[in-house]
Amino acid sequence: MKKVCMVVQDKLVKGGIASVISGYYGSRLEKDYKMIYVESYKDGRKVEKLVKKFKTRDPFEILEEMNVIVGETDRYEKLKGYCFMSCQTIYVMVSSFLSEEEKKIVAAHELGHIILHRSQLKMAPMKDDVLYNMRDNTEYEANLFAADLILDDKEIADLSKNEDLNYFGLCSCLNSSPELMSFKLYSLIKRGQNYNMPLEIQSNFLAK
Repeated sequence: MKKVCMVVQDKLVKGGIASVISGYYGSRLEKDYKMIYVESYKDGRKVEKLVKKFKTRDPFEILEEMNVIVGETDRYEKLKGYCFMSCQTIYVMVSSFLSEEEKKIVAAHELGHIILHRSQLKMAPMKDDVLYNMRDNTEYEANLFAADLILDDKEIADLSKNEDLNYFGLCSCLNSSPELMSFKLYSLIKRGQNYNMPLEIQSNFLAK
């Protein structure tokens, strides 16, 4: 059965495109296709819904389930990754020059663009030569999305109970860069949780 993935608003939203999407629920379309509904992103709770739906935090596995074509490229040494849409199909390309951990971060970042910035993606490719860019709002949102996807709230909460574990120890336990962890903690603080930010978020940790 052919899969169709749609990025949708919360079911409680009324009017506009939400009215069109609501007509798909329980329709004949769901009998003919395997419909996958992914809610647009507002905060970390949206990521948790995504993780629950696909039962993984691996961005590559989620992209595959969403029918996104993923590949690697060595054409651009400084470009970390990019995504684009062609003939209603979405493609994600990741630099082959990156480490496996960096590829995972880039894939999560590009997934963030797909979920958050679909309208911009329809107009032009979204290219990333510097991750963790704080000056561009779309990049900032994709960074928070990537951090929320890769790093689990509960794991951080459990490890933070260990008073002997410092910030860099926390990063080491979760195999995270300090910069990615900074974004994650910032997201948790925005959601009302009590964490300290010992490190200023940097915008160029992959810009080597």
